[in-house]
Amino acid sequence: MPENQDSRVEIRVPIRSALGFNILEDADSYMRTLSPVSAMFKKPEPGLELNENDPLEAFLIQMDRKLNYLIGLLSEKIGRKDYRHQGRVTDISATGLSITTAKKITQGAFLEIGLMLPNQPQRIMDIAAKVLWAKSKTDQDTKKVKYQLGLKFIDILPEDQDTIVHYIFQKQREEIRSLKTEP
Repeated sequence: MPENQDSRVEIRVPIRSALGFNILEDADSYMRTLSPVSAMFKKPEPGLELNENDPLEAFLIQMDRKLNYLIGLLSEKIGRKDYRHQGRVTDISATGLSITTAKKITQGAFLEIGLMLPNQPQRIMDIAAKVLWAKSKTDQDTKKVKYQLGLKFIDILPEDQDTIVHYIFQKQREEIRSLKTEP
């Protein structure tokens, strides 16, 4: 283990999952994916709803439904980030993860990552991370250089961190069950 490699004492579990990421100029250049545009609009107050029996108000209700549909489509497209680089997650803890990638990245770099845990609802977690350590390794078969990175989360939503912790506990329970069933 290199000297500069972090020595996290949290529980880490192995994981095999794809990961998208972008390299940031600094920690301040990270911007979380925006929430859907439709969340910015308020529902009408009780008693101010439109009457579907009035032809003009029925038309406005129909237009409102169509606009909500279009706004939903647009905000879904706007809300997704375009990650330029790809990696594979090798292990994860509540405060960070390790990845392997073909992109050379230096220690101290900041990344925005899109993480999706296996066997979880299809949701990409938008997280900012700092590279705590980096090392290279040459694949003997392909002769290509791969880079292993240790990342620490620096900006993560509490619900995303809870999802990761729940995933880790779930994996631990599965491991304990498998140990109990072995002869």
